[in-house]
Amino acid sequence: MALRMNEVMEKFREVRAEKEAHLHYFEVIVQHIGIITYKTNGTILMLNNAAKKLLQVKKATNVEEQSLINPKLAQSLLALESGEKALVQVRQGGELLNLSVHVMELSLLGDKIRLASVQNIQRELEDKEMEAWHNLIKVLTHEIMNSVTPIASLSASAYEDVYTYTDTEAEEITLLKGELIDIGQCLQTINRRSDGLIRFVSDFRNLTAISSPVYSMFNVTELLKEIKMLLRDQLAKNEIDLHVDAPAQPLLLSADRTMIEQVLINLVKNALEAVQEQKHEMLITLLAYHDERSRISIEVRDNGHGMTTEAMTKIFIPFFSTKKAGSGIGLSLSRQIMRLHKGSISVQSELEKGTRFILRF
Repeated sequence: MALRMNEVMEKFREVRAEKEAHLHYFEVIVQHIGIITYKTNGTILMLNNAAKKLLQVKKATNVEEQSLINPKLAQSLLALESGEKALVQVRQGGELLNLSVHVMELSLLGDKIRLASVQNIQRELEDKEMEAWHNLIKVLTHEIMNSVTPIASLSASAYEDVYTYTDTEAEEITLLKGELIDIGQCLQTINRRSDGLIRFVSDFRNLTAISSPVYSMFNVTELLKEIKMLLRDQLAKNEIDLHVDAPAQPLLLSADRTMIEQVLINLVKNALEAVQEQKHEMLITLLAYHDERSRISIEVRDNGHGMTTEAMTKIFIPFFSTKKAGSGIGLSLSRQIMRLHKGSISVQSELEKGTRFILRF
């Protein structure tokens, strides 16, 4: 009898341990997904840690508390029917978030309770977007190069032939020399523009051919000071002040130093162009610090003309540029470099009040 009792108790302990392991497993999963439970009138019953971290709130009593929960998200939480999903785009602390919201309605002791899962799928959307752009760029560059390269070669050869003819003293050539010179100039223009288009397309190929980062540990403060030194003459020539605001103690970052330097130089040069359109004091500021999540962050600020909300949503798209002579490569390349570092780049701007680009690692 005692033996049978011991067997039953051992089996009970095994089952209990298994259930506790499953419970712990599901708790870990749930804590990685933002969960909000609330009544149909918006009263919040529970906000788990993942939701608090995602929404950057400590507590909230109602989904319509606009000081705590984004109005767009609140509207979706109240409007979605049970089983429905929505993609809510919000801007939080300068970062653009795409939140996937899924609402289910449950019955608990006769009361209707709504359970919403909230996930930030911004990274996944950006990955898909970059993949789509890469595929498009590969097709476009392949077709353009196939068409333009023969034209460039043919026009160059034809120009050389025309130049050879006009260099002779033959009477029949002398009579047509003026016309031949015009034709030669046209062919030279075609060749020059074809070469320019080939170089332009080659630059876009760089978007799909970035090598993997070579990581090393370096001091961010020193990097910012070196960038200021590198651009010293250009800053002085245009009477632009550049301030570095970074900790005196080492702020160590593990990244590809060359790549991050390239991103920062590109952002500073964009800022140089932006502030030159202003009549007041032209100022650029480089900042480095730990943000609220202890991530190393670097900012490039300027007091230039700023940009519209529409421009901010498109600024990282390949081919898009707010500058007349811009190619739309620099910022797209910068975002891809940050993606390779598992980081992000975001922008905050307001017309006539300047722009901030923020790198987060």
